[in-house]
Amino acid sequence: MNDSLSFAQLEFEAGRFAHAIQFAQYALVEAPDNTDALTLLGMASLCIDEVDEGIDALERAALLRPLPRVVQIELAIAYGSAGRRTLSKDLLMTIATSGKVSSSELLRIAAGLEAIDQPRLAMEACRQAGILTPERPEVHYQMGYYAEQCGHPAEICESLLRHAIGLDPRNVHFRIGLASLLIRLSRQDDAIKVLAPVIPDRLDEVHCQCCLKRIANLFFDAGDVPRARLSASRLKKLTEGNPVPQQHHIA
Repeated sequence: MNDSLSFAQLEFEAGRFAHAIQFAQYALVEAPDNTDALTLLGMASLCIDEVDEGIDALERAALLRPLPRVVQIELAIAYGSAGRRTLSKDLLMTIATSGKVSSSELLRIAAGLEAIDQPRLAMEACRQAGILTPERPEVHYQMGYYAEQCGHPAEICESLLRHAIGLDPRNVHFRIGLASLLIRLSRQDDAIKVLAPVIPDRLDEVHCQCCLKRIANLFFDAGDVPRARLSASRLKKLTEGNPVPQQHHIA
């Protein structure tokens, strides 16, 4: 591995994707057919929403050597983001039914299928993940979310979300997801009971501006001014750093 590629890998692992792209490009100047550099360039590009550039780099890498399965999944999801939904669906389903995927990979496939408006297929991918790891809380949480997208009764969705929380009680994102469902069902009191154990202790883990606004309004309407103010303060901090509202894809 040359120095540029080593630096690219380090920058990617540190989440400094723009720097990773730069070093990967340096590596490709030295060795244009370096599949590791092309793969890093593609993955880093996708991480900063440079979808076309990411697809191009990963396709070039795939022509030289088969891509690792996790990278194949990201390329398939990228096709969906680029509007090539049929191709995205076909590739994701091919990987999902290969019999070689892990629970984590199936959950990622599910997210990709939901992104191209295929919640039933996403739910099936989650079900398969549940067979592999039945006690993994993310499986039940995502199944609850996709169940709602599929139009299943609210009681089923709520049960799945509560089961996820039972497996991981301190997960603030799971609790926000359930609270959001309860708010939509006009069950604000129940939503407050779900959130109270983790708010404000885990507010710093919440990066979704829409979620924070929802939480602040919920506590304000309930007369819990301290929690409302803390939630609003967290929202203000995020807004100042990034004025574009961020929303968790499963909430």
